[in-house]
Amino acid sequence: MFDAIRNNRRIVQGILGLIVVTFAFFGVESYLGSIGNDSSLATVGDTKIGPAEFENALRRQQDQIRAQFGGEIDIAQLNTPEIRRAVLDGLVNQRLLALYATDSRLAVSPEQLRQVIGSIDEFKQDGQFSQTRYEQVLRAQNLSVSQFEAQLRRDVAFQQLTTAVGSSAIAARKSAHRLLALQLEERTVATARVSAEELAGEVTVSDDEVQTYYQANRDRFRLPARVKADYLVLDREKFIESIKVDDAQIEAWYQEHQDRYRREEERSARHILLELGPDASADEVAEATARAEKILAEVRANGGKNFAEVAARESEDPGSASNGGDLGFFTRDAMVAPFSEAVFGLEKDGISDVVRSDFGLHVIQLTGIRPEQVRPLEEVRETIQTELRQEQAAREFAHAAETFANVVYEQPDSLSPAAEQFGLELKSSDWISRDGAGQPPFDNARLMAALFKSDALERKLNTEAVDVGNGRLVSARVTAYEPERTEAVEEVREEIVGELKLGAASKEAEKRGRELLAKLRAGEAVAVDFGEAAKVTRGPGDIDPLVQRELFSMPASTALPAYGGAVANDKDFVLFRVESTNVPEIADDDPRLVAVRNQYERILAERDLQAFLAELRRKYKVEVNLAALQSVAS
Repeated sequence: MFDAIRNNRRIVQGILGLIVVTFAFFGVESYLGSIGNDSSLATVGDTKIGPAEFENALRRQQDQIRAQFGGEIDIAQLNTPEIRRAVLDGLVNQRLLALYATDSRLAVSPEQLRQVIGSIDEFKQDGQFSQTRYEQVLRAQNLSVSQFEAQLRRDVAFQQLTTAVGSSAIAARKSAHRLLALQLEERTVATARVSAEELAGEVTVSDDEVQTYYQANRDRFRLPARVKADYLVLDREKFIESIKVDDAQIEAWYQEHQDRYRREEERSARHILLELGPDASADEVAEATARAEKILAEVRANGGKNFAEVAARESEDPGSASNGGDLGFFTRDAMVAPFSEAVFGLEKDGISDVVRSDFGLHVIQLTGIRPEQVRPLEEVRETIQTELRQEQAAREFAHAAETFANVVYEQPDSLSPAAEQFGLELKSSDWISRDGAGQPPFDNARLMAALFKSDALERKLNTEAVDVGNGRLVSARVTAYEPERTEAVEEVREEIVGELKLGAASKEAEKRGRELLAKLRAGEAVAVDFGEAAKVTRGPGDIDPLVQRELFSMPASTALPAYGGAVANDKDFVLFRVESTNVPEIADDDPRLVAVRNQYERILAERDLQAFLAELRRKYKVEVNLAALQSVAS
């Protein structure tokens, strides 16, 4: 139906992140159409998720995570089976929501879409929405306005859907009180350690133990094949920088392509909707029609002046009823045919007869007309200039790319000829592992595959010129190669001995620690050097998380002093003494309750959304090809 679009900046920023920054939830292939083939990684209903879509999504997810860590993270750590599966699950969820949204006939009005777009900072100039800036940003991402707006409509509809699913999550007042009290609870605690590291010196490890550990954990010591390479990057952006476009070229283009800058006629309307399904019975149709005719008579009798009031009272469209039935401005193609035909057949302020569509029965009032017009040259000058530069750069780049590909192929023993001919910097990589993508441009699956072909590895020939995306061609040449191997036991003996010693020492530390703990709880005098007591909460702090979990598993009502202990992440056994506990009383008007209740409701909403997605997986057939997923990653 004509559901309302909330002007939610979190939604807007998330959607723009898909285009301008990184992959978040939906793959960029969603904008361009997915490609299904026999090597599909997943099938959702009748749609397929192919390797190209997945790889693009994975790369964007990796970029997002790296950006969050300031780039200081090994890309190989972001190519784990868990991350690959999470990305694929995200794409599957996207398709599930798309199918459900289509079946549920979710719709977004043009005016509401316009408001969302107008709120995006990246589309603004001097604080105001700029059509020129809007088109520039999209064009830089190789997206047309229609592609972007179609995806934006869908994603906002998805947000409506997920919001609706989670809106039923309501946290009880008592639950919020308890959660806030738990968050604010403080325990004054002193700790003492039984050091595993100190005990490790007492542990002896035999050769047999080393061999047994080595054989049981050989996979840990496998070193994947890796290479170092020289490489060249032919970048389309370098061509754009050198291209100039004069006013005459811009004027000529504008005159030849005015249809591109023609704005369709738009009309705004209010409507009153009475829901009626396509398969409604004759009696249901008759009853709804009688009611619609009565409403029509009421608004016509008043010349339409009371239309908004009647719409608020009678309309069954949850998205527009509260706004007097206002749908904003839209083009002829934006609405279903019967509705559009009625609207575009009315005079200003006119009221239609009762109109039936797939959504039900409508009574419509035309409230505004924006006639078709051609945008003036000054409004689109910057856009045209950018497009002309990009077109010329694309032509020059295409010609250069063909020559570049030929040179690296015809002179396969060196990249220097191509570097000299095109004025490119010959760069060198560090070690690149076969198991995981490297730093750009070696985060591209095709380039990685080319690097590990026999001609590249054994004969040290240039790779083919590989399109790695974003207008870049790369050719590389292996300069060093190490085949896959398993480290010999002597290479890792010291590491194994250290681990075995620490493991045995940790067990001994725990044994001694628990003996001390039993005596402390029994009230015996024990020589334990507890440090200075400090206040501890359930939030992040200086205390080890494993010890913190054990500490707060003890009831607050436990008699004090109370003793406990746990093995910490560093393998020491940590004893603790609880000296006091403070569980605050929470007043009903405590302002922090609002934030806690919202936090709790978000948790409940996420739970509900996951349950909803699980139900969609049962409704729409989902098949995941794990073998294909593994082959894409290998």
